[in-house]
Parts: sequence; C-alpha cells; structure tokens
Amino acid sequence: MNKHMKTAIGSMAIAGLLVSGGVGVTAHEDGGGGRGELTHKEKIAVKKATARYHSLKQAEKAGYINTEECVEVPGLGGMGIHFVNPALVDNEVDMAKPEALLYVPTKGGLKLIGVEYLSIDENELFGELFDPPSAVPQHSLHAWVWQDNPAGDFAPFNPNISCPE
Repeated sequence: MNKHMKTAIGSMAIAGLLVSGGVGVTAHEDGGGGRGELTHKEKIAVKKATARYHSLKQAEKAGYINTEECVEVPGLGGMGIHFVNPALVDNEVDMAKPEALLYVPTKGGLKLIGVEYLSIDENELFGELFDPPSAVPQHSLHAWVWQDNPAGDFAPFNPNISCPE
C-alpha cells in the first residue's frame, strides 16, 4: 500500500470514527441501559482470535491502520483509538475477524481493550443488531472483550475509558 493510499484510508477512518458535537448519537449509543452480554464461550473465542493483536506490530502486519484519534464523549465515556482494517469492511462479519481493534493509551504504549465489527448494511452478530450509521458511516457493533464495560459488552462507549488530554 502506498503512502497516499494509507493516508487517505487513515483520514477516511478518522472522519468516520470521530464523534463530534455536530454528530447525533443513536438510541443504542447512549452508553447505558445495558445491551446483551457475550456468552463466556463467545468472549473466549474472540479473545483467542484477537490475542495476537496485543502486539501493534501484529495488528499492523494483519492490515489494521491506526486512525490516530482517541474517541471519547463527555458523559458517555470512550472508545479509545481505532485500528481499522479496510479490507474487512464489507457486509461479511466474522467474530474471529473484527474490522476494527480498540486500544487505549497507557504509559507503556497502547493497550488492546476491545473490538468493533463494521458492516456496510444492516447486520447482526452474537444475536445483537449492529448500531445504524451515525458517527460511523457503517453499521457497527462493539465488543468489550479485553476491558470490562459496566454499560454492557456491546455498548459503543465505555465509561471506564478516557483519552489523555
């Protein structure tokens, strides 16, 4: 992938993933109300499939591109920094191949905290409907497999996550 293509994809991902004052939040994205939970078996399967992505080198080698923007909304919590694999963004969803990986900045670098599934059209995974497009141009479903989320395993925002200033 050439430098210009990587920059364009990164900028596109940032534009699609940023949640700003001008973007509305859907009912599913209120960060509360408790959506469904992953079963123990599902959580273990996703963890097993994504464990290698604790290494940023492995994530980048697999095609994930750092959007370089930490997403947080006051009162809702954060999502962290998204690493998106554009080659996976289509209508196919596979719990072992999330379209985005979620990281939070720490003193030691970036820490993997969850995954996000993206679909161009309406979709469902783990018995959960994807959130409709709003801040993200695709339908999306977060799964907090590496970081507990008191709002629920599938809530878009995690009140335990914040971005450094």
